This record gives sequence, structure tokens and C-alpha cells, in this order.
Amino acid sequence: MRKRKNNRKIKNKKRGYYQVLAIGFILFLILIIGLSIITKDKDYSETENRVLQQKPNFTIDRLLEGRFTPKFEDYVVDQFIGRDFFTNVKINVDKLIGKKESNGVFLGKDGYLIENFTEPNKEAVNESLQSIKNFSEKYKDVKQYMLISPTAVSVYKDKLPAMAPVVDQEVYIQGYKKHLPTSIKFVDNFEALNKDKDKGVFYKTDHHWTSLGAYNSYKILAKEMGLKPKADDYYNVELVSNDFYGALSSKSGYDVKEGDKVNVYIPAKDKENVVVNYVEEQQKTASLYSSEPLEKKDNYEVFLKGNHPLVKIKTDASNNKSLLIFKDSYANSFIPFLTKDFSKIIVVDPRYYYEDIDKLMEEEMIENVLYLYNANTFFNDTSLAPVLNNE
Repeated sequence: MRKRKNNRKIKNKKRGYYQVLAIGFILFLILIIGLSIITKDKDYSETENRVLQQKPNFTIDRLLEGRFTPKFEDYVVDQFIGRDFFTNVKINVDKLIGKKESNGVFLGKDGYLIENFTEPNKEAVNESLQSIKNFSEKYKDVKQYMLISPTAVSVYKDKLPAMAPVVDQEVYIQGYKKHLPTSIKFVDNFEALNKDKDKGVFYKTDHHWTSLGAYNSYKILAKEMGLKPKADDYYNVELVSNDFYGALSSKSGYDVKEGDKVNVYIPAKDKENVVVNYVEEQQKTASLYSSEPLEKKDNYEVFLKGNHPLVKIKTDASNNKSLLIFKDSYANSFIPFLTKDFSKIIVVDPRYYYEDIDKLMEEEMIENVLYLYNANTFFNDTSLAPVLNNE
């Protein structure tokens, strides 16, 4: 009898314990959700050194077409209250157990932090491919080019930890190339990056290519476009920062002993006359570079002040050629090499652009289009197709 009573007491205590846990968990969720609702959304994460997803506009069409849900999920994850705290906890736990991978970033040889390449979002890839095909057919008289750059995980395979579980990025790049219409010329820059990789074509602490990587890739694009690439001695290479700790050092949490060097390429003899119009911000400047970011964490924003929905650049090139670039942030350090080749360069970042693209094509009398992305961004992008389709 006593044994039964004791067992009953134990069961009641366990039941009470689990009930308290359940109630505590529910109250915790209510608190978190409540704080998330009343807390103002953040635009930028200092810890991850990147722009955060903002609340997407809801429409029935976007929901039914599957374009609303992925962005809303990204929004919830990015704006989750205490995100930086929980991210730091995970990073520190990974460091304690000696992992060579943290938050999708490998701790490589020679101080390289290398972002992993995940298997592409097939739905997003197919949707963007079809939209690109349709856009190409709509503008048959416009010359179109595509440069999907490999990232450090492909070029610096020898720097990866032993047995690192990576997907072959080049397989997907070359596979995508085969599905493009012949009206779009694909620019393969792998060898251009690989030949100078010992000189540093990617930053060690950031996911972007360096100015050297961008310059080498520009020379390949120029040849494909029928342009005359600038000789190496055309530019003076100027050091603007030697302590750049990029997004991968923030994202991974790995201790980095030495920051990256950031260089800009300035024409040695020709004076560069440009007018850069940041349309949404209603700001104009006479330079492709900004010194302000050099005093902040993200030194890469020295190039075109980072990412913007729409930038219009007028140059002193007298050929009346126009170029529209659909891009991610890789283009920011690439565009300065194009200013002597085109009189007008229109830059659209589909992640933030919501205007009528056909109207822009007509108003700016676009003759050339360039898709310029890195593979990690491109193969998981869901923003390009709606822009091309004017949705």
C-alpha cells in the first residue's frame, strides 16, 4: 500500500514538474512573441555584418505563387528577439568543442574563413532561369551577358579542413550555363580567379572577392563584350584599409588575428569623371568610393556605399553605350572597372528594387544587360524573377 502511495506521489510530482515546464515554456514563447511585436525591426546585424530581411508586403498572388512565405520565414528568423545573443551562444559552444565549421563557415588553412556552398534552391533556380529566358526573348535587340562567380569555397579548396562536407559549386555553375538561351553570353571567370589565387582574390575574413579578383574577372568580361581590357599599369592600386574584419569573422565567431587589406584601383593618368546618383536616397556624388565605411565595421562598403535599390552612373566615356546590371554585392567593387567602357551604367539590386523594369529599360535606352552575382547568392535568390516579370 505504501509503495503504491509513494509511486502515486512520484508520478504526481513528475506530472506537476512537466506542467510547470510546459507553462513556463508557453509563457516564454508569449514573452518572446510579444517582445518581437513591440520591438522595432532592425535593418542591420552588427554581429553578422549584413542587412536583415524586412517584413515583406503581403498579397494573395504572392502567397499563392509561393513568393511570400520564404521571405516571411526569413523575416521572422532575422528579426527574432535576442537573435544576436542566441547566435553568440551557438558560436561559443562550437568553439569549445573544437569544430572547424561554425554557422556555415569553415576555419580553413592560412587564416582563411570560407563560407560553405549549400545545394541550390531548385524552385528558385528554375523560376529565375525561366524569367531570364522570357526577359531575353522580350529584349532580343539587347545584348545580354551573365557572370556567376565561384566563391572561395571553389577557388580555395586546398584551404578547406580535411573531409569538409562541401557541394561542388562548379558543377552547378556549369550546369546552369548549359540551360541558358544562346542569346545570353555566359562569362566563365574561374580560371581568371584561380591563376592569381596566391595573390589573394578573396578576402580571408569576408565572403567577397578582393579588388584583384574583381579586376581579373572584369578582364574576362571585357573580352566577351568585345571591349579592350585596361592594362595592369592603367591603374594605381591604393591601400585604403589594412584591418578589415569581414562578415565571415562576425558570422563564424572565430578569432581572427589579422585583418584583411582593402585596395581600390584608381586610373593612374586619366581623371575619373563620374556622377553617381543613389536614386532612392536622393543623393549624388562625384566618386564611386566612400571613405565613411572605412571608419566602421564593413569596410567593403567603401565601394558604392554598399547596396542600393537603384544607382545611376554617368561617366565621361564618349561612346554613348548604356549598360544595365542586375547584381548582388560582388558588383560593387567590379563596377569601377566599367566606367571607361560605358557612358551610362544603371545598377539594379533586385533584393530591394520594386519599380517597373520595362519602364526603366525604355527610359534609359538600355543596349546591354549584365547579370553579375556570386554563386552562393544567385542559386538561392528569390528576388530576381519578380523584378524581371514586373510583379
